[in-house]
Amino acid sequence: NAAQAALDEVLAELSSVEGASSVQRVVCGGCHDFKVVTKLSASAFGDWEKASFAPEADFLSKLKGIAGISAVETQTYTLEEVKMSKKDVKKAMEKKEKEAAAEPKEDKKPPED
Repeated sequence: NAAQAALDEVLAELSSVEGASSVQRVVCGGCHDFKVVTKLSASAFGDWEKASFAPEADFLSKLKGIAGISAVETQTYTLEEVKMSKKDVKKAMEKKEKEAAAEPKEDKKPPED
């Protein structure tokens, strides 16, 4: 697809951005949104921002020239890995079970007419 071809053209430069730890492509199966997520440390972000997020402008220009693409946007957000280790999952589940066992049981009353 044309959007992927545009990404392929800048991928080497994007992958070599100082501090970049990952570059991911996300495509929505329903609405066909095509997203590129570049993850880097907060300290490296400032330097990339000063460099105008190169090669972003070139990539966005290419996307805007592709027939069928109706909107091209950028967004800055934070990414944080929150998946728990097996050890932490076990602790959390044990804590949840302990809290559930300590809760008073509610007596169920029959519905009144």
